[in-house]
Amino acid sequence: MAIRKISVAAILAGSSIFCHSFSSTAQESDVALAHVKYQFVHIDDTNFRDNPHREDMMLYIGKDITLYNSFSLATTLAKMKKDMAEKQPGDAKKAGAPNGRNQPRLFVNAPNISHEILYLFPKENRLATVNRLGMTTYIIEQTYPQIDWQIGTEVKEIGGYQCQQATGSFGGRDYIAWFTTELPFPYGPWKLHGLPGLILEAEDGKKEVAFHYAGFDKEPPTATVLALPQDAIPATAKEYAKAKAAFDKNPMGNALRGHNAPAGANVQRKIVLKDQSGRELSPEEFTAMREMAMREGKIKKPNNPLELVDNDRGTR
Repeated sequence: MAIRKISVAAILAGSSIFCHSFSSTAQESDVALAHVKYQFVHIDDTNFRDNPHREDMMLYIGKDITLYNSFSLATTLAKMKKDMAEKQPGDAKKAGAPNGRNQPRLFVNAPNISHEILYLFPKENRLATVNRLGMTTYIIEQTYPQIDWQIGTEVKEIGGYQCQQATGSFGGRDYIAWFTTELPFPYGPWKLHGLPGLILEAEDGKKEVAFHYAGFDKEPPTATVLALPQDAIPATAKEYAKAKAAFDKNPMGNALRGHNAPAGANVQRKIVLKDQSGRELSPEEFTAMREMAMREGKIKKPNNPLELVDNDRGTR
């Protein structure tokens, strides 16, 4: 069954760009030494097993902090900024420095793009996630993941690296992971970590969740700063879930809420609506397409979360 895909992009000029680099206190900042790209596949709706969530993800590895976020989102934002610069070169020129007063702030709500950014602080046994709903940023402290890995004897090559198998359970799922000691980082995609080498591939026993290796590279010095945002609103997992449920009822109407422009800023507000082909839609077309897709049962209703058992919220 085909699923109708509709995306929402909110564009504001007047505040800083939201990306994987944030300003924060010195004791909570780090610099990425390397990054790993993964292809993430997740059957998030069991009624649409032939149409899983697919997204390119990136893991940034620092000395004391790791950051895991959507590479698909980053490339989408980069294209939006490029298009804006080409259509409005005068405004782009005025933007000046990355944190300039006229710099655009962008938000995308589209299929196969997630906004969650996951931070691990291994020395502190601390995990924090940062999420965006429209123009509002939330930070949620979560239970640090502890996985009792059992290292096996099976080996295979992934991306030119000799890998060894390990099995472990997390969030109600049993995972088979492949790690390599040739890259001596005890990290991996998402919340999977704690092996004596970088996890290049992982899949759950039901084949509903998979992380496929798509590349490793060293980062140029000082290229990517890893730090928590200072302007995020602290929230519990339950509070954020409630806010997201409210946002999802009317994403178009809520996309620009929570943004307070600084005094004297040159603020432009715009919502761009597109279908899966990239064609821009009027608000009326967007609403009509969304309502039709809901009536025809062509819109996913995720019923199979990554974590079937959540330490922060209990069984889902």
